Amino acid sequence: LENLVIPMRNGLWNQKYKPVDYKHLYELAAVEKMASAKIQLKIKKTEQASKINKEQMLLKQHRQVWWQEHKRLSENRQKAEAEIKTFLDEESHKDNFFMDMKDLEHKLSKERDTYQRNTIAPVWQLKENLKLRLSEMHRYLSQESCLKSKTEPVEMLQQITFVKKQQKAALEFLIPESLALERELEDYKTEALAQSFDEINGLFLDVPPVLLSLECPYPDLKTLVIDEYRQLASGYWAKLQEIDRQLEVVRRNIDWKEEDQWVFHAVINQYPSDLQRRRALYLDVLQRYLPHKSRRDLVAHEKAWDRYHSVRSQRRALIFDWAQARKAFLLQAAATAAEASAAHEAGAGLARARQRQQEICAELKAKV
Repeated sequence: LENLVIPMRNGLWNQKYKPVDYKHLYELAAVEKMASAKIQLKIKKTEQASKINKEQMLLKQHRQVWWQEHKRLSENRQKAEAEIKTFLDEESHKDNFFMDMKDLEHKLSKERDTYQRNTIAPVWQLKENLKLRLSEMHRYLSQESCLKSKTEPVEMLQQITFVKKQQKAALEFLIPESLALERELEDYKTEALAQSFDEINGLFLDVPPVLLSLECPYPDLKTLVIDEYRQLASGYWAKLQEIDRQLEVVRRNIDWKEEDQWVFHAVINQYPSDLQRRRALYLDVLQRYLPHKSRRDLVAHEKAWDRYHSVRSQRRALIFDWAQARKAFLLQAAATAAEASAAHEAGAGLARARQRQQEICAELKAKV
């Protein structure tokens, strides 16, 4: 305690204690703050540069995928158009329907060319004009009088406004047609799915005509074969029903809009399964296309979609297995019927031979 009291006794002007130079301390603090601010600014610039580089790298990878997808779709389109054209050319002289289809294709082609000429071509022309005007603005930026005479911004704005109105009118005309076409396609899709469902039901539940018309000398054997087929089919049908129930459960748990689901599936299908960092890339694109969906929502839907895709694969595999088992059963049934017919024919031959022998014996006895 005595050591602590001594400074108070001696006073503040004791030689052991020098006065504090606050000005110098403020200067040191200011220098440190400035150095710290420079370091923070440098860190922010580095982070910003890293973020920009990462974004550019992602966009580069996306462009590569998009280009490959565009190339694939273009090739598929050209191939499909060539096949349709070849088919129509070959069949047009056989039936008037194909001739009408060929005329319709020619009409639609002319309408497409007219639409491109009236709507798309002006946009590209405007883009080229704007590029030219902007280059002139940069060239004559230091020459105000020449800039005024070259750019004509009012005319540029009028041209842009005119093209916007033209595009808006075209979209207002096309959107109802697009919606009507989508509804028509949905009706066709529903009808096709109903037909497919009926075909699958028939594939499992109906006894094939081959079995019903099977030539078998033993009715009990034919009935046994048909019963075994029905038992085999009922086993596969029960498995199919279980898979369909699983699909329905997965569908009910997905509360996304149909448009969002379409975007999700379209984006994922663009990225090949063997692509490096595939998941990171398509999740990045999905966050851009579906900004109203959080990453957690995307991951949850991804898991549900994987589950749905897995169950659908199981369904396709089951139908394929049933088709193979059905084919093998029909072949085995035909072979069994053939063996039964051969055995019956052999038995009938033996019976005829025995009867002939008995007749010969009777004739010999009569002669004796």
